[in-house]
Amino acid sequence: MNQVHRFTLSNIAFDCLPPEQLAKIFNDGRVFSHLIEPWLAQKFSITHVTGCKEFDFVDNDDPNIKYDQKTFTARGCKYYPSSMIGTGRKFDRTLFEEKANKLIYILVSNINFPEIRVKFISGADLLAQYPKGEIPYAHYGKFFEDETFVHEKKISNKKNNDAGSTLVNDSI
Repeated sequence: MNQVHRFTLSNIAFDCLPPEQLAKIFNDGRVFSHLIEPWLAQKFSITHVTGCKEFDFVDNDDPNIKYDQKTFTARGCKYYPSSMIGTGRKFDRTLFEEKANKLIYILVSNINFPEIRVKFISGADLLAQYPKGEIPYAHYGKFFEDETFVHEKKISNKKNNDAGSTLVNDSI
C-alpha cells in the first residue's frame, strides 16, 4: 500500500482510429475507467465487481476488503462517490467520510497516457491528507512520486494593470 506502480500500456487499438486519437479519448476518466478496472483485476490480486455502486473490487484473499478505483486526470482527482459528482448531484460529507473510511482506493493517473501510475491508499489516509475528497492537479508530482512533474499556472498581472499573464512554475 502507498507504493506507486508504473506501467506503459501497449496494444491499444480500435480498428482505424490512430493512437493519438485513442490517447485523447482515454484521457477522459469516464471512458478510461471502463477499461482500466478489468485491467487492474488482471494485474493485481483483486476481483472486479461489475455493476456495483458501492465499490469496484474485492480482495482475492479477504473478500471483506473492498476497493474503489478513481482516475487522476489533468483536472486532479475527486475520490468521493460518483453519485455525488456531476450536475444536480449533492455532496453528503457524512456519507462520503463513512464510505471512504471503509475502502482502499486505487488511484490511477492517466495524465501521461499510455504511461499510467497506480497507487493503492486507504480511505482514512486520503481523508487525512485531502479531507474535501479532492486531490488538486498541482499535487500530482508529490502524490505519484513523479520528480519530473512541473505544474505551471497562469496568474494575471493585475498589479501593473497588465491584461497579460505570466506562467509560474509551481513545482511541489
